[in-house]
Amino acid sequence: MKTLLILTAAAAITMGTSAETFTIDTGHAEIGFSVKHMMVSNTKGAFNTFEGTIDVDLESKTLKSIEGTISAESIDTNNEKRDNHLRAEDFFHVEKYPAITFKSTAVKKLTDSTYEVTGTLNILGKDHTVVLPVTLNGPIDDPYGMKRLGIESDIVLNRRDLGITNSPAAVIGDEVKVSLSMEATM
Repeated sequence: MKTLLILTAAAAITMGTSAETFTIDTGHAEIGFSVKHMMVSNTKGAFNTFEGTIDVDLESKTLKSIEGTISAESIDTNNEKRDNHLRAEDFFHVEKYPAITFKSTAVKKLTDSTYEVTGTLNILGKDHTVVLPVTLNGPIDDPYGMKRLGIESDIVLNRRDLGITNSPAAVIGDEVKVSLSMEATM
């Protein structure tokens, strides 16, 4: 009888924390970045090819996890020569490391819509722990019969900490501002 009560309690707890998986809608999503060039201006760019999922407990509207993969080759700064240099061995080395990945390991709810998402960022084949400040918008039922949500995050990363050490800071700044704005559907 005691075992049955424990199993019933465990099932009730598990049912209350179920998460639904949303898939990033890349037509309504952007991964952008900005970095100082020659200490006088900002060079901006984006990664154009990526995919990912966001798990949310629909009952409590609580973020549970985030996972994503970026094609490093899809880097786009609106300058083909610079983009090809960034794809080369002395920056992203896309031939050897074609993907940049992120997988959350912990989610801390701060308010009804804001979170600290700790996760593993794998870049150039090495894992780095990062904490993303995330705002969750939604989920909502859209006019097309789907559930939809949005996430936003802005973070500053040090490129040297991530293994991108080519060029002195006077040429390319060490701090890279990364901005995520994404919709996801279910």
